[in-house]
Amino acid sequence: MKGTLSARLGLAPLTLCAAVVLAIAGCARHAAPPVPKPSPTPRPKILAVDPLDGVLVDPPTLKHRIAAVMIDNYPIDARPQSGLHDAEIVYEVEAEGGITRYMALYLTSKPAKIGPVRSARTYFVELARPYNALFAHAGENDDVWGPLKLLRADGFADMEEIVGTPEAFWRDNTREMPHNLYTSVTRLRAAAPNHGWPDSAFKQPEFDFDYMRPPIVNSAIVSFWMHYQVDYRRSGFAFERSISGDVQHDRDDSRPYQVSDIIAIWIPAQVLDNLGDLAMSVYGDFPAEVVRPDRVEAAHWIATGPDAPPEIVDDVGNPIALARGQIYIEVLPQGGSVTVGKLTISH
Repeated sequence: MKGTLSARLGLAPLTLCAAVVLAIAGCARHAAPPVPKPSPTPRPKILAVDPLDGVLVDPPTLKHRIAAVMIDNYPIDARPQSGLHDAEIVYEVEAEGGITRYMALYLTSKPAKIGPVRSARTYFVELARPYNALFAHAGENDDVWGPLKLLRADGFADMEEIVGTPEAFWRDNTREMPHNLYTSVTRLRAAAPNHGWPDSAFKQPEFDFDYMRPPIVNSAIVSFWMHYQVDYRRSGFAFERSISGDVQHDRDDSRPYQVSDIIAIWIPAQVLDNLGDLAMSVYGDFPAEVVRPDRVEAAHWIATGPDAPPEIVDDVGNPIALARGQIYIEVLPQGGSVTVGKLTISH
């Protein structure tokens, strides 16, 4: 009875080993294959509407305060500007002597360089207030200093470079003063809490938006006082802006500005002095025109005061829907005009 198992079975040792291996392999061949784990179904990305320009964005980008930046438009010395390409809304208003100035609004976009930053006027302060904005500028006219002091005491985020929040600005020595001051949305939002202006979401509705039909408007000309005018030429589903024959683009970006909506509003202005400084009251009901690539529409600009953003409505008070994308609001004095094709409109 002694001997190995292979000897008792009458098998050579290697033959027995082979038999065992084959048996195990056979079991393995007939075992059920592993069940693969199901891949998780990707969740659709949920987007939100930017209340300023109607563009669909990631919801976290809406949880911030709007930045409103005064931007220079002095011929030659200030052009081309920086950061206008990415602004959601741009107000263009005469400052003095037939030269306009921009107030650019930023909520979800954060260009790294905005400027040149210039001084404020009373009506720019009033235009910024309904947005609860971080108001960035460098100085102001004499008549603005007193009202701004009162507004600061009441919580208005007056981010002034000279004596207010200099850390939010820097000088670019490749340009001459005073046309070389710049800021960024990131710097403004970083500096503001240190001065008592916390970051907070803009929660008020602005405009209504819808999608464009096929474009039919090829051009528009916006004429201010002193022979200053802006030419808009359709490019695809947007307008390109030109001043004095030059297509506008940022200083470090050759892409032409792509404007989806032009809102021209007529607000009476008063000339204050020999320099051409102006006064105007921006709250009220003013005649307006909305120019989109797919249509032109008469409108009313309703600005009830500093606590609510303005509205653009038709003759019976219904909101006029804008195309999604960058909006230029051209604030024209009496006598200014908008020409679309052979039609010239003035108030």
